[in-house]
Amino acid sequence: MSILWVRSFEFLILPPGNLLLITLMALLLWLFKRPRLAVTLVVLGWLQIILLATPATSAWLLRDLQNRYPAQAELWKTTPLPEAIVVLGAGRNELASEYGGETSSNTGLERLRYAALLHRETQLPILISGGSPQPEKLSEAEMMRSVLENEFKVPVRWVETQSHTTLQNAEFTDQILANAEIKSAWLVTQSWHMPRSLLAFQKREVNYIPASCSFGGSIAWHYGLTNWTPQSSALERSVLALHEYFGLAWYTLQRKVSN
Repeated sequence: MSILWVRSFEFLILPPGNLLLITLMALLLWLFKRPRLAVTLVVLGWLQIILLATPATSAWLLRDLQNRYPAQAELWKTTPLPEAIVVLGAGRNELASEYGGETSSNTGLERLRYAALLHRETQLPILISGGSPQPEKLSEAEMMRSVLENEFKVPVRWVETQSHTTLQNAEFTDQILANAEIKSAWLVTQSWHMPRSLLAFQKREVNYIPASCSFGGSIAWHYGLTNWTPQSSALERSVLALHEYFGLAWYTLQRKVSN
């Protein structure tokens, strides 16, 4: 199945996209002479948006994800050190004319910044993993390599350009590192993404160690009354958390079925 179809399905089952499905279901109920149930469904749909757009809700949803593998100060001082650094792709900015048209997303840039710091402190080689949803476009990994090498002045040893999901990141990355006889590697991604990432990277040839960085994206206002005031950035964070929880459940189910 095309990755574009997969993403479209994801957007439809998560808010605010699921409002479209809720509206269609309400219309069917109305046609079948169930107006009270139809109105109730629409009201509940909008209430979920208001609730998820509240900073207090988004913070609660993200708390467990971010606390499992929190970012650590001076991670490079831990021993023993791994043998490589893996950076996961994180989308793209397609409207960056100042950089020639496209560049890495803000979330990806945060991962690259941390990977550059880890490399400068340890000189460990870097692998970047991330494909492109459209064959004619530059892969996420290639864009990220350009940022690391041309802006951060940090070399990249390996580039994996075929993956479209975190599971594929793990599969293709592990093949490359195992062929290079690497036994362990730091895995660089945001703390909220780390639980699902480590689940995907478990039981591979290489041992992957969490190297979490902080939240990538805008932070909702969360002081006093603003903590209970619906905000678009809070909705984005809530949806991000729900995506991770659904992903964790799906990966766990796939692992149980395969076993």
